[in-house]
Amino acid sequence: MFLDPVHDEFAGWALGFAPYGGADVGEIQYLATKVKPGDDDSFFDEFSAFAKRRIEEGDTAAAKGHAAAARDCYLRAACLLGIAYHPIFGKPVDPRLVDAFHLQVATFDKAMAIGPLAAEKVVIPYENTTLPAYFVRAPGREKHVRPTILVGGGWDSTIVDNYFGIGAAALQRGYHVLMSDGPGQGRLLIDEGITLRYDWEKVVRPLVDAVLKIDVVDPRGIVFQPWSLGGYMAPRAAAFEHRLAAVICDPGQIDVGDKFSEGFAKFPLSPEVVAKLPILDPADEQAIMNVLQKNRPLYWKIVKRGFWTNGASDLTSFLVELSKWKLDPALVGEIRCPTLVTAAESDIVSSNAKELYDALKCPKAMIRFSDSDGAGMHCEALNRSMANRQIFNWLDETMASRR
Repeated sequence: MFLDPVHDEFAGWALGFAPYGGADVGEIQYLATKVKPGDDDSFFDEFSAFAKRRIEEGDTAAAKGHAAAARDCYLRAACLLGIAYHPIFGKPVDPRLVDAFHLQVATFDKAMAIGPLAAEKVVIPYENTTLPAYFVRAPGREKHVRPTILVGGGWDSTIVDNYFGIGAAALQRGYHVLMSDGPGQGRLLIDEGITLRYDWEKVVRPLVDAVLKIDVVDPRGIVFQPWSLGGYMAPRAAAFEHRLAAVICDPGQIDVGDKFSEGFAKFPLSPEVVAKLPILDPADEQAIMNVLQKNRPLYWKIVKRGFWTNGASDLTSFLVELSKWKLDPALVGEIRCPTLVTAAESDIVSSNAKELYDALKCPKAMIRFSDSDGAGMHCEALNRSMANRQIFNWLDETMASRR
């Protein structure tokens, strides 16, 4: 719908979230006519203004006692606000992004406080701060002890995105859900400047500690399901945190940094320079930057998002950090719980999913999503319904004895 590839990708999130209340096709079609191609300020202004219209509609509905309508409007607005600020990621942090994020959180809070799926806010101790989280009980089974999914994000999603992409479907399938942001995500990144970390087991451990204190959580049925970069985080955490009953790697990743180094090998660099990666001298780094500046999607992923979320100041520090994001096959062999690995046909991030699958020594399964099903893109973003159906079919069968 959008001529600019960066804008089209983010708008596609809303379309993928549509089955779960994120936005409707007509809303995104309208916004596509208003946004100036390639203009991130225009994208932010139009999406955030539209979100505020939905908030006003929700407030009016709430005042008249239409709780379901108010919740629907608040969810749409929260979704659109997150999409609005993604193109303006980067350092220094744009004050508009901070304000939009705060409004997004406040709006999502209002949605989560309404109706049969009302959430309980949970504050989880984490090092010198806390992790924000919501615990939502399976509808109709609010007082039943049941398996619980720890829903997490990846490189640039927040609790709100993760609700639409995973959480809402998990609740429909009868799971309790704990949704949280970690370092490099949401509040910890935007308000506190805390960046991502490769040793994600240190984030999952306090999440498990927290849900074990909730009376309806089956201690034998705790599942970790992040997505995107979470396809590395999940197996990394499971190798150390053996209280997990299952993990889902969507898409499976065993070596994050290697994919970037392989990509840079296609740039105008000599074999000697490629051999030295992740270290780059200033001239070679500038040569790569010159190419990135002509490619908006890559520039956003590496410079605007990657430098910020990974705490990097330049390409060398970014690549050095990503070189830590690697799972040795021996470490993968430490995973004991059932593990699902996914791969989407046209998603380069899935390129080493089979390598992860082969290294697993635990009960395992692999699901491949195809272009012909409209699910071959990263995280099956435009067909989350299919992804969730198949992923939760596997999880239902895996958790059958615990439900």
